[in-house]
Amino acid sequence: MRPRSALLLWAACLSTAALAQQQPASLEDLLRQTPTDVTRDVEESTSSRFAQSSSQAPSVTYVVTDTDIARYGMRNMADILRSMPGLYVTADGNFTYVGARGLGRPGDFNARLLFLIDGMRVNENIYDAGLLGSEFFVDVDLIDHVEYAPGPGSALYGNNAFFGVVNIITKGTDKLHGLQVRASADSDRTREVRASVGHRSEQGWEATLGLSAFEQSDIDPPYDLRPQDAEAVKPLSWDRGRRLLAMARYGGLTLRAGASHREHGIPAYMGPDAPIRFLQDRRVFNNNFISAEYQRDLGDWNLYGAVSSKRSDYLGAYAFLREDLTPMVFDNHSLGRWYNLDLRIGTRRWHDHEVMAGFEYQYDRTQQIIEGPAGEEPDDYFFGENRRRGLFVQDTWQVSDHHRLTLGLRHDSAMIGGSTVNPRFAWIWSGVPDASLKLMYGSAFREANLYEYRANAPIDAPLPRPERIRTLELAWDHALGRNFQYRASVYLSRIRDLISLRMDYPVFENSGPIRNLGAELGLEQRWTGGQQLQASVSLQRTTDDTGRRLDNSPRALVKLLYTQPLQGDRLRLSWQVLGESRRTSGPQALPGYALLNTTLLWRPANDTDVALSLYNVGDVRYYDQPIAVGAPLRQPSRVVRLSLTRQFGP
Repeated sequence: MRPRSALLLWAACLSTAALAQQQPASLEDLLRQTPTDVTRDVEESTSSRFAQSSSQAPSVTYVVTDTDIARYGMRNMADILRSMPGLYVTADGNFTYVGARGLGRPGDFNARLLFLIDGMRVNENIYDAGLLGSEFFVDVDLIDHVEYAPGPGSALYGNNAFFGVVNIITKGTDKLHGLQVRASADSDRTREVRASVGHRSEQGWEATLGLSAFEQSDIDPPYDLRPQDAEAVKPLSWDRGRRLLAMARYGGLTLRAGASHREHGIPAYMGPDAPIRFLQDRRVFNNNFISAEYQRDLGDWNLYGAVSSKRSDYLGAYAFLREDLTPMVFDNHSLGRWYNLDLRIGTRRWHDHEVMAGFEYQYDRTQQIIEGPAGEEPDDYFFGENRRRGLFVQDTWQVSDHHRLTLGLRHDSAMIGGSTVNPRFAWIWSGVPDASLKLMYGSAFREANLYEYRANAPIDAPLPRPERIRTLELAWDHALGRNFQYRASVYLSRIRDLISLRMDYPVFENSGPIRNLGAELGLEQRWTGGQQLQASVSLQRTTDDTGRRLDNSPRALVKLLYTQPLQGDRLRLSWQVLGESRRTSGPQALPGYALLNTTLLWRPANDTDVALSLYNVGDVRYYDQPIAVGAPLRQPSRVVRLSLTRQFGP
């Protein structure tokens, strides 16, 4: 699809929308209208590991629903996280990096955020990476909602829950019933297809299966090239992949499985005097998991158990020329296999108390990084084996009608990294109608991983100590009537022994003390006509012990999301404004920018959705440098995307 043709199509759709707005809405349209009440008491389960109202949760929690995903044309996890307060996303074409509350360190592969799928830990065990790009297990159409609980979460979740926990909740058969298919294409030469099927039997069992695939060809280079070189590298720039997600449930037993494969082609520049100017690099991701969980209520007690097996396989194939000028490939191969066990028991047996205790175990069966020329003996071989154990207890105590306390404590121990204890405390006051005041304190840690060991080992540098954070936060949430609410929070974090990559020498070491101060302001307004506005401003300042701001740490983030019905919920126009202030990355100063994205969602029938999206409407030219080396990378320009979804069956 050519950009100019797509823009003309977009204008035609807007004209159709304007005419459609003049048509009276049917009863069916009215039944599908967006609720006009603000979502103050949305249910969440991440902050305490059990379902509760977000206003009573012992942390600030942000939620993006499947309705938001469809209305705003969110294509992937990066788009979802980018819309949340306090999070900012960068990318280098191969990996998607997420910074939280003003801290996104070079060389960090999302190891300081814990990512869950339906409550199951999915950070892999080589880099502790949260894999959020096209290699992620879950297609966005299979997501019911995403919960983000910012702040230290190690008192419940242990390692990696340093800046917060992101929980991706997938759809069940209530939303994935029958057969559903989707196809999409955009002006960046990306094509996607997805099919899902779900069934719930009269005997009580239910199952879902989702399959998806994508392909992108002739990807524009993220840096300026001569015209002849730009044409030469396009055939070497491609991305393709596929994934599977399955679930089966009967009674209290749930089985899940997921697999993803992604292969990314990148041009490798051999130099101006080389006989072959460009060769082919490849990055290959293969990931899978299988899990079983069982939950049962026994009177006043609730029992939960889960076991999972996971595998992460990454290959980086780097082309180079030997001294005799023959092409060769250098392989960097990372393989991880690990098992998780999660046992929990909860009870409301004691009046006004909800007590939960749990035990977690992770066995890293395989951790290895192998490097060397393809087909030859490896130059380096790094391997590890680790066992982690965590024991925690938490009590949620309703002291009175207006006072609620949450107290928690967790002890973690590991073969590598030693042991640590992390507490949490939250006091919630609800003495004002439709309002809550929260005072929260918690701590968290992150151990060094095999990737950081691999960087230090060749020069006999010691393995860094575990990094630690302590955070004190005060949050106020207030609904002024049924249609408007606002929230405000301030936090102060003290970080010590942050594991950082030195820029002058490729080694990881512990930094000095770091101070992180921030505030988040937000509001939500809904109108009786179905319009909805969400706005947030995040202010943050992260400095080291000399008072110098850290790299990749913007001082301000601004998010505006607005949706406008044009003909009930059958035709709706939505837009986003995503702004980020200037920051530095190594020696580079990266200017701030603001992006405008907009989506027109048309539902001509109950079983059909057509979405036309325009990303970076102003064609803003902005750059990023997520690993602080090399030249800044140009980010995507204006992109037009057309998507069609069709439901078959009941």
